[in-house]
Amino acid sequence: MEGVKVSIDRIVVDFTNVYWKFFNPLRQWLCDSYNASFYVKDKGFKYRVRVREGKHWAYLSYQLVYARIGRKHTLRLECPPDSLIHFQSWISEIGNHATEILYVRSDVAFDIPLPLTELFVLSLTGRNMKKRKGTFYSNKSYQRQVAGYCRVYDKKLELLQRRGVRIEGELTRFEIVYKPVEKIPMSALVQFPPLFNRLYLCSQVIGLEQMKPKLQQRVKELLSGELEQKQVTGYYRREIEKRMRQRPTMDFNRLAEEQWEGVITIPCVVLGGVVSKLPVAL
Repeated sequence: MEGVKVSIDRIVVDFTNVYWKFFNPLRQWLCDSYNASFYVKDKGFKYRVRVREGKHWAYLSYQLVYARIGRKHTLRLECPPDSLIHFQSWISEIGNHATEILYVRSDVAFDIPLPLTELFVLSLTGRNMKKRKGTFYSNKSYQRQVAGYCRVYDKKLELLQRRGVRIEGELTRFEIVYKPVEKIPMSALVQFPPLFNRLYLCSQVIGLEQMKPKLQQRVKELLSGELEQKQVTGYYRREIEKRMRQRPTMDFNRLAEEQWEGVITIPCVVLGGVVSKLPVAL
């Protein structure tokens, strides 16, 4: 499958051992300068700040609720890569007050220059793929932050409806949550591109008429959303996978490996100022 581009839609990182005496003035400055919203929660992170300026946004979370009382805690940042650049002046300063900067997760997007109607997607790990309002999802919406969660949708239509942007040609986005088992130092992230081939199959829909009628029917019903993947027996799922692999198929691992350095270099530089290709033990 040619012409696929890889990008990061949002990124989440942890700054460890950030002192309260740094976070509190920063929080107050963000509220004064950006009219940021400040919340105190009783689950997850205790203190949360939401910053918005135009199309750019960033969420800051500080001190896990169950953490011991102390003068320093983890500060978590979540934002899109372009907002990293927009807010670079104060985001970079956080790194100067942290012991480590650790990659937690991100939404990795594969932009495919084909219409959604020409793509067949299949979960290979037991996740249930289903189609809702034109978008394919794996698992439930509350599992949005779980490793491997994915959604596949018409990016061309989304750009038009949400932003009023018209583009030439077709564009489908296959978005997968990349969340390593162990957090990765941002400086070493270039060495760890995501591996998604074991999770999903994405093939071009051609030559369905060559399939046996019952198999062809199930493929068409999965494509239309009439069937959810969990409603297809294991036998037919295996047969469908075998047949669809004979079509042009996306190699997630190869594409990520080829484009990963270009994708994460700017976030790594903004957050930590360093990109290291030296081996690192996790």
